[in-house]
Amino acid sequence: MDTSIGKAMSKYVRFNLAFMRAARGNLTQREVSLGTGLSQKTLSALETGTSKGVEFATVARLCQFLKCTPNDLLVLEDEIVDVKPSEESLKKADDIIARGLRRAMDAPEQTPEEIWSAFDALREKIQGQVQDAGQRQGPIKQRG
Repeated sequence: MDTSIGKAMSKYVRFNLAFMRAARGNLTQREVSLGTGLSQKTLSALETGTSKGVEFATVARLCQFLKCTPNDLLVLEDEIVDVKPSEESLKKADDIIARGLRRAMDAPEQTPEEIWSAFDALREKIQGQVQDAGQRQGPIKQRG
């Protein structure tokens, strides 16, 4: 049983056409279409990521028109993919939530002022700990 929770990383190729149009003097899709012979629908699909693929000839036309390389047009990026939590993880989460709810229900009633006062005291304590840790480590050295 898979117990991973959260996000997994994979890679995808993104077309950088909108940036390249802007870098070449804010060219419109129409101007690129007229200069390359590619339809505006094709250009739009490449820019929005709705294209299922691209032919080498299309990349070559765009590179020739924009005076760039395929590396300028195609960008490899990280894609975050949701990973479903396991049944065991969901049960643990339910247990943690139930314990927290029981604690909250069993806690003595407090006024908003008392709650904010406790919050402010905790915030000041944490700020003091952060400052103390920073002083122990000394000044931060710049890389470069």
